Amino acid sequence: MIDGASLDQVEKSLQEESDQILNKIKLIPLLQKYGTVQMVGGKALGLMIAKDIDISVVVNKVSIQDWQDIVTQLMVTPRVRKVIAIDFYNYTIQHFYDPTNGEKFSLYISVDTLMGSNNDKYDTWECQIHLIEKDKFDRTKLDNIKSKLNSENRLTILRIKYWANQMNKLLLGKSNGHYKIYSPSIYEAVLDNNISTIDEFIEKYKVSVPSEYKQLFAETLQAISLN
Repeated sequence: MIDGASLDQVEKSLQEESDQILNKIKLIPLLQKYGTVQMVGGKALGLMIAKDIDISVVVNKVSIQDWQDIVTQLMVTPRVRKVIAIDFYNYTIQHFYDPTNGEKFSLYISVDTLMGSNNDKYDTWECQIHLIEKDKFDRTKLDNIKSKLNSENRLTILRIKYWANQMNKLLLGKSNGHYKIYSPSIYEAVLDNNISTIDEFIEKYKVSVPSEYKQLFAETLQAISLN
């Protein structure tokens, strides 16, 4: 098992590399043209374990034109190899286009393949961007997590996230990208339910795994345990 000092170094290194990447592609200045940029997720919390950056761009009203403009600019940005755009605003949960009754959540952009500092095409970053309206953006969730963090539970979260990252590499591949362990479930388990070990997390988490993925979860868990 990775020790606490090594986990801290992993987190620190990812923070530094993510800053370098954001600076190189000038992403923050680009997004600031369209709204207020809010860093969220593991980077904002000091809990980075995966090569994944989460950003919300808070706007008064989402704009299809702004969304298209950002995607267009990202597609010709050096180091950006793949961009995915998904409308979570005008489409319903059932995937019907309905501007009146759509989800009204966000216009989403995933920089799905972002070259890191080593230029290794097999070791890339992801960046998730949500264009989201003010009344949908809830900063209190992030602030609530921050307020509960201390040196002990932070290390527990990093340790579980490190394990989950190994699990997710297999889960995502075997589920065609449809299933993974999400960080909020880890934060809730540790900060609200006093989970303090990976084994305790597994026992709590496995009951919530959707039925269609329970076998995959069990097989992946065994595969990780054997390594």
